Amino acid sequence: MAYDLHGIWDDPPLTAAHSDIVQINEAIDYMITNSSVPPSQIVLGLSAYGRSYTLENTTCTTYGCPFREDSNETAIGGCLETTGFVPYVEIYDWTKVGKGKGQGSNSITVDPTTASAVMIKRRNQFISYDNPETFQMKVDYASNKCLGGTMVWAIDMVPVDVKRASSSGGDAGGSPSVGGSGGESYDESSDLGEGMLDAYCGKAWEDSLECKTPCPSGSSDECGEGEMCFAGVPCGGGDGRPIRDSCKICPDSTKNGVRTWVDIDVEINGTITSTTCGEVDYGVFSTVPRKSEVCDAAQLAHAKECCYDYPENQCWLCQKDSVFYTVRSELNVTLADGSEVSCSLADKMLSPWDASSQKCITSRDSYFDECCYRQCSLCEGLGLKWWIEFDDYDSTDIARSLEDNSTETNTTEGPPTCSSIDASLYADYVEDGSEECFDIKSMYSSECCYSYPTYPCNLCQKGNDTLTLLWANTVDYNGKNVSCGVIDNILNTEPNESPQCVSERDSYFDSCCFDKCSLCGEKQLAWDYIVDTEAETTCGQIEAQFTANEVYTTSRECRETKADFHDICCFIMPETPCKLCDEYIRWDEEVEFDGSKSSCKEVSELLRRQEESSEICLVSKEDLQAGCCYELCDICGDSLELDWDTTIQYEEEQIACGDLRAVFGKHEIEDGTEECLDQQNTYRDVCCYTPPVSPCNLCQTDTDYLEAYSEVEIDFFGSPSNCSDVYDYLFRRIESDSETCLSSKNSVSDECCYKKCSICGSNQMQDLEAKVLFDGRNISCLQLHTVTTLDVAFDSDDCSNLKSAFTDSCCYDKPDTPCIMCDEGSVRRDVLVDFNGETQTCENVGYYLGSRMNNGTEECDSSKAEFMEFCCFDKCHICPPGDQIDWDTFVEFQGKTDVSCGSFDWHFTSNAIEEGTDNCTDLQAEFSERCCYTPIDYNVPACSLCKQGDEWYDVNGPAIVLYEGKNRTCTEVSNGLFREAEDSSALCSQARQEYFSSCCFESCSICLGAQLDAMVEVLYNDTSTTCLELGLTFAADVVVEGSVECNHAKEALFEPCCYAIPAEPCTLCRTDSSQGQVRESINIDFYGATTTCADLNSFLVSREEEIGFMCQAAKTELQETCCYNPCNICHGGGSLYWDNPVEFNSLKFACGELTWILGGKMVEQGSEECDTMQAQYFDACCNGPSPEIANAENKCEMCPSAKDWYAQVSYGGKTMTCLELDSMLLRNGVFAQTAECAQVALEYSRHCCYTPPEKPCNLCHVGQMVYSVLDKTVTYNGAETNCYGIHNHLSTRVENEDDMCLTTQNGLFDVCCYDKCSLCESFQLDPNVNVIHEGKSMGCSEFETNHFGLNEITRGSDECLMIQQQHFNDCCYDIPCQLCQSGDQSYELMPEVPVMFENRNRTCGDVSVLLDSHLSQSEVCLNTKQELFDTCCFMQCKLCKEPEYAVHWNHDLGIEGLASTCMDVYTGLRSEGVREGDDKCESIKFAIAHECCYKLPANQCALCLDSNGTFLNTNWNNEVAYQGVTKTCSDVNAILGSEELDSAICLVARDDYWDACCLPQEGGNENEIGEILASDSMPEIKTDEEEASGNFNYGSSGWDFDLGNIYVRPSAATKLQVVMTTSTTVLLAVGLILFH
Repeated sequence: MAYDLHGIWDDPPLTAAHSDIVQINEAIDYMITNSSVPPSQIVLGLSAYGRSYTLENTTCTTYGCPFREDSNETAIGGCLETTGFVPYVEIYDWTKVGKGKGQGSNSITVDPTTASAVMIKRRNQFISYDNPETFQMKVDYASNKCLGGTMVWAIDMVPVDVKRASSSGGDAGGSPSVGGSGGESYDESSDLGEGMLDAYCGKAWEDSLECKTPCPSGSSDECGEGEMCFAGVPCGGGDGRPIRDSCKICPDSTKNGVRTWVDIDVEINGTITSTTCGEVDYGVFSTVPRKSEVCDAAQLAHAKECCYDYPENQCWLCQKDSVFYTVRSELNVTLADGSEVSCSLADKMLSPWDASSQKCITSRDSYFDECCYRQCSLCEGLGLKWWIEFDDYDSTDIARSLEDNSTETNTTEGPPTCSSIDASLYADYVEDGSEECFDIKSMYSSECCYSYPTYPCNLCQKGNDTLTLLWANTVDYNGKNVSCGVIDNILNTEPNESPQCVSERDSYFDSCCFDKCSLCGEKQLAWDYIVDTEAETTCGQIEAQFTANEVYTTSRECRETKADFHDICCFIMPETPCKLCDEYIRWDEEVEFDGSKSSCKEVSELLRRQEESSEICLVSKEDLQAGCCYELCDICGDSLELDWDTTIQYEEEQIACGDLRAVFGKHEIEDGTEECLDQQNTYRDVCCYTPPVSPCNLCQTDTDYLEAYSEVEIDFFGSPSNCSDVYDYLFRRIESDSETCLSSKNSVSDECCYKKCSICGSNQMQDLEAKVLFDGRNISCLQLHTVTTLDVAFDSDDCSNLKSAFTDSCCYDKPDTPCIMCDEGSVRRDVLVDFNGETQTCENVGYYLGSRMNNGTEECDSSKAEFMEFCCFDKCHICPPGDQIDWDTFVEFQGKTDVSCGSFDWHFTSNAIEEGTDNCTDLQAEFSERCCYTPIDYNVPACSLCKQGDEWYDVNGPAIVLYEGKNRTCTEVSNGLFREAEDSSALCSQARQEYFSSCCFESCSICLGAQLDAMVEVLYNDTSTTCLELGLTFAADVVVEGSVECNHAKEALFEPCCYAIPAEPCTLCRTDSSQGQVRESINIDFYGATTTCADLNSFLVSREEEIGFMCQAAKTELQETCCYNPCNICHGGGSLYWDNPVEFNSLKFACGELTWILGGKMVEQGSEECDTMQAQYFDACCNGPSPEIANAENKCEMCPSAKDWYAQVSYGGKTMTCLELDSMLLRNGVFAQTAECAQVALEYSRHCCYTPPEKPCNLCHVGQMVYSVLDKTVTYNGAETNCYGIHNHLSTRVENEDDMCLTTQNGLFDVCCYDKCSLCESFQLDPNVNVIHEGKSMGCSEFETNHFGLNEITRGSDECLMIQQQHFNDCCYDIPCQLCQSGDQSYELMPEVPVMFENRNRTCGDVSVLLDSHLSQSEVCLNTKQELFDTCCFMQCKLCKEPEYAVHWNHDLGIEGLASTCMDVYTGLRSEGVREGDDKCESIKFAIAHECCYKLPANQCALCLDSNGTFLNTNWNNEVAYQGVTKTCSDVNAILGSEELDSAICLVARDDYWDACCLPQEGGNENEIGEILASDSMPEIKTDEEEASGNFNYGSSGWDFDLGNIYVRPSAATKLQVVMTTSTTVLLAVGLILFH
C-alpha cells in the first residue's frame, strides 16, 4: 500500500506527496535488499484518491509549504466531505471543469521528483494525488523493478472515462441504463496509465510479460494451474530499471527540474550519444543504476546544462491572475528565436523562470491567447453519473453538437455514456460559453449530473465501520451483471440512510463487502520473507491469501495465522535509517562486513535497515567510511564562495570555475589529496572569494535605491564591460565601505544608475491584467509595469510619454472603504456570472469589488444589486440568535469524533449551506443543543468551579464525573459553568458542592509565598523547562500541595526559581547626589550577558538590595552608559530665575518653560544641544533677575500657581500682556505683601493666573493617536498666531475634556497637526547604532528626535518611506511579546485568572508563557493584548509617590491590625494584587504613607564619598558599632542613604567610620573584584568532574550546594545570562548570583 505516506496528521505541518515515489522506492529497496523479498512477490498499491490540506499561505503552493493546523477541519473533502480525503473520480471531474472555474482547480502540476500531481483549488486547498501521467510513472517503476504487479485502491473511485469500457448492443428501451447490455459484464480495466490494470497470467512476473492469458478481474482463478494473475503488466518487456533506481540527470530532484528540451552529447560506457536532457533522464539512463560511479560522473558532467533550480513562484503559460486555464497541447506557436514548438512544450520551457521574470511575462502575453482556453464541463460543480448510457440517441444531434474537431469524436461505437460525452468535450477542446458547450449541457446535464449529498451512501458502511469493498465481484443489478464497484459508485449519489441506500446496501452488502484480515496492521510487512522453506511460502503470499480467500478479521483462520506469523513477518521501519556516506560512495569497492566480503553498495543498503543511532550503524561507519566514502576536491573549502562564471585556463581549455567540480569528478580527484591541493593553490585566488558582510550596491545612494541599466556599455578601470555585470560583481564580491566600492561609485554610477519609471502614482494600484496596445502589440499592463519600463528613467521623456498613454488604463485608486459584496464571507465562490464582459467566479467578482470600489458609491451599490442575488447566500448558523457556539465541545461529524462545534461556521461558508435548507435544519436539529449555549452577563462574575471564597484552586481537568447524566471531564464541567452560570447562582453553588472534591485541588506552589522567577530555565526530571512551566505542569499533573513530590520539588527548585523582594531596592541611576534618568533602549553587556539598560534596571529593582554587591558593581560599570542627567541651563553655577523672559524659536518664553522643552526632548547634560542652550540662555536665566524685572526676588506674585504670560489685560490705560504687567509692577516698585500687590492680584489674577490642568489638552491628540505640531502661522480667535503657541497654551492651561479643547482640536487639527514619520513604527529603535544618511553619520535616535520634526516629514510620504527602507534593518528590532506591557509602562500579571484563549480555557499565566514565543508586533501578540490586557494585567498599588519618595522598608508600624514593617505592607499589597486606585490601596496609603514614605534627599549621603566627589571602595562586611549596635559598613551606608549629604548625621558618621569602612579606589571595579578574589570567600573553580556531576563546592566559605539535577540556565525574564568562563569577573558574578 504505497500511499497515505503523508497527510493532515503530519508534524511539522508541511505539505508532502502522500504517494511519494522516493519513499516508496526506499521501502521497496529495503524489502528487496534487506529482507530478501523477491520483487516478483511485491505488488505495488496505488491510490485512486488524493490527500488534501488547507494552506497557511496562498503564495506558497508547492510541496514543503506549511499547512494550517486546523486542516483536519478545513481541508477539502470531496463529495464524502471527509476532510483531507478526495476520491480521484471527483478530482478528475474538477480537471474536466477547467482550471479556476466553477468546481474546477486553480492549478494542476506534476512533480517529477515524487511522481505525483498537485491540484490547487480555491487558492488555499492543496491536493496531492496521482493522475494518468504519474500513474504511468509508477507503473513504469513497477515494471522496471520487476515487481509482481500493481493494484489500485479502489477502482470505484476511478472515473469511467479513464477506464476501457466495452459494451455492444443495447436494450430496446429508450431510458438511460447502467453498465453494459445483454447481460455482459462491465470491463473496468483502468487506463490511468498505459497498461495500468492490464493483468495477465503467468507462473512468474517474467512469464506474465508474454501477455498470453489476460485476467481482467484481477483474480488468479482465471489463470491456469500453477499460475498467478499479475496486474500492471507492460506488454513488451521490462528491461529498464525502476524510476527511482535509475540514474537521474539532476543530483537533487527535490530542488532541481530538468530542461527536457535541451540537446546534449552524453557518454555512457565509452559511447557518445546525441540526445536531449529529457531523453537522458527518462530513457538513456534507464539502464544505469542510480548508485553507481557512471551515474555520479554523468551528473557532474551534465547537471549544469540540464538542471535548473525550481523557482519560488514558477511561471505557467496559462495562468492569468490566480486562475489557471487549460493548455491547447496540440497547437504549435513560433518562439522569438523562430523555432516552432507545441504549446505544451512552450509551457514546459517556462518552468525554470519565475512568474515575475521578464521571460515569463512577455511569453505569456505573446502566447496566452493562442495556447490557453477555458474548458467546457458537462456537470460543472456537480457529480457525474459516468455509468449512465443512452440507448435512444440521435447521432445527427450529437454530430451537430460536437463538431468534428478530432478524429476521435465520432468514431466510438455503440451508444454514448455520460462519461464519454464529458470526455469528448475535453478531447475536442470545447470552450466554456461556446454554442457547442451550451447545446451538449442542455441535452445531457439533467440525466448525467447530480448534487453531492452531505452524507453519501457507502455500500460497505455498517454503523461506524467501513469494510473492504470487493470491487471486482459481480452481482445481478436490475437484470445486468454489474461489479460491486459500480454499484458503490451509483449509491454514492444517494444520501446515507435514504430508502434506496438502505435497501440496496441490504441487498448487496454480503456479496460485495467483508472485514478483511490484516497480518501486520499498522506495521510493515516483510513481503518476501520465507516462512515455509519447503513450500517457499512468503509473508506476502499469506497476506495476499487473505484477500483472495476473503479471510475475515474475526475468523479462526485469521487469528491462527496472525499468531503463527505476525512476529516474523511484521516489523517497524527505522525512523532515521543509517546512512553510510555523506557524499560519494565507491560503489563497487569490496569491504569486510558481517564476516564476509560485500560491496560498499550492498553494505550501504543493508545499513539502511538500521537506525542511525544504533550501535551497528555507528561501528560500521567507523570501520568502513575510510574505504567506502569520499568527497570530491572542493576548490574553495568551507570559508570561501565559488564564483561559478569566472573563466580560467584548464589544460589548454577555457572553462568556468563552476565546471571544475565536474572535472574533478571525471578524474576522481578527492578532497585532501596532493592533486587537490595543487588545484586549490592554482585556482583558488581566481575562483574563490570571501562574500562581503555588507555588499557594495553600485546604485544605492544616501537617499534612494536606484536601478542599474542592463545594456549600457562602460569602461570599468580600463576594461570594457556593461553596467549590469559591474553591478553584479560589486554586489557579490566587494564590501560597501571599501575603497573599490567608493571609487567604482564615483567612476560609473552616473552612467549606470537610474530611478525607474513608474506608470502609476504613489497612491495608486497597478492593474496587472488589463491589456493595452503598445508598439502595435497587445501586451498586459504587468509587462508594461515590469518589462517595458526597464532602462526607462522616471524623469525621461519616454517615462512621461508612457504615463500619459497608459496611466488611465493600467492604474487605479485603492478604495478607502472597500465595497463588500457579501456579509460574513457568504460568497458562492464557484458560481459563474458575467462580469466586465467575461465569465467570472463570484469569488473573483467579490475580490474585484473590494479592491476597486468604495463602499456606498453608486458603482458599488449597483454591482451589489446585480450580483448579490447570485453570489451571496444567507449562511446557516448552528445556533439560534442570541446563543453562542461552544468551541470546546466536540461532536461526531462526517465520520470524525473530534469535530469542534466552532468548525461548523467554516463548513457552512465553504459549502454554501444556506439558512432554512434541509441540510441546515438537519444539522441544527442534530447539534445545536450540544453546541450552543446562552451566554451570561459577564459584568456579573462567572461561575468558577474551583473557587472557594477568595481562594482559587486548580482544576483536575482529565478527571471524569457524572454531569447532567453523562460522563464529562472536570475541564468540560468547569468550562460549561464558566460560560453558562453566574458565580452567585444556585447552579454554581450546587456544582461546587457536588464536584469540588472530585475536580479541584491545591496545586503545589514552589515558592512558599516568595516571588516566582517565571522564565528561569531549570532541568527537572531530565527535562529542560522554566519555573513557570513547571508550576503549570504541577497543576496539569495534579501535584498536590504537601505531597512527597511537591516537597521534593520545593527542596530542589526553591533556590533557582524563587526570590525575595529586596528591602531597599537597587535603582541603577540613583547616585548619592541625584536621581538620573535611564536610557531605556541602550544595549549593554553585563557579566557576559547582553541586555538593555531598562531590563537591567528592572532586574536590579526587583532583586537586588541597594547595598548589595551586584547593585554597586552595576552602578560602577554601567551608570555612565545607562544613565544621564537632564540638561540644566544653569549647570555650573547660578540658580534658575523662572520668570525671566527669553525668546526661543521666535516666541517669548519664561526661562522655566525652557526646562520643560528640554525635558520633553530628553536633551542630556553635556550634549552639543545642551551646551548650545546653556551658552545662549545662561546669562538671561541664571545670573539673577532680568533687567526687565527689577527686584524680582521680592516681586509681587499675583498668581499662586501658574501664570499665563500672554493673556491680554489693561493696566494704567494701556493694553499689555500679563508678562508685561509683571515687569511693569517691578518697575513701578510694587512688591510683595503690599496693599497695591493685593489689589493687583484681586483684579488681574482671573485673567493672568490659571491652575495647570490635571489632564492637559493636546491639540494634536485624537483618540488613541498623538500627532506632531507643524511650525505654521494660523488665525486663531481672530488673531494671527503660531501652531506651537496654541499647542503650548492648550497643554498648560486647558483640560482635555474642556469644550475649548474639543473646539480648538476640531478647528485647527487639520491645519496644525501632522502624522510625523516614525523610523521604526511600533518596533524598537536602537539608539546605539549610527548610519550614513545624506553623506553624514547620524544616530538612529536623531531621526526621531530631530530630523523628522525639523523637516516635518509625514508618515507615509515618499521621503519617510525612503528613510525607512534605507535604515529600518539597521535601526529597528522587535522584542518578545509581553502580555502586560503597555507602551513604556509595565503592569503586573495575574497568572491564575481564567480566560478564554484560542477557544480554550486557560489562565493569564498560560497565555503569558505562550505569547513569549511571539514577537511584540506580531498579529497574535497585538490581538491577544487587545482582548486580554484588562483581564490579566493591573497597575500595582504604589505605597509611595514615585520617584521623589521612597519606602522606609524596615520602619516598624505601631498600627493595630497592620503588618509590623513597611516592607511587610508593601509585600502584602503586591502578593494580593491590590491595584492602584482601589479603595484598599487608597485607605492603606492614607493610614501609613506618612510613616513609610520619605522624600529622597536632593544630595544623598554616601559613607565613602570624599570631599572632592570621589567614591572610595566600601568594606561592605566590616562591622562597626553604630549608635550602640553592631552593624556592617553596608548597613550604615544604607541608613545614611536617607540623609542629606551635608547633614550633621552624615558628616559625623563619615568622620567616625571612614577608616574602618572606606578604602582608596585603585582601578575601580576590577581591583575591588581582585581583592575579593584574594579573600577566603572566593568560590573555587569547578573541576570537569564536579561540573559534570552538578555538585558545587565553594571552598572554605562553607557554601555547599548539592543542586542534584538542577542546572540554572539564563533567565529570559531579565535577559541576564550567566556564562561560565575562566574570566574571574564572571566566575565571581556566577558565585554571587547562585548565592543570592
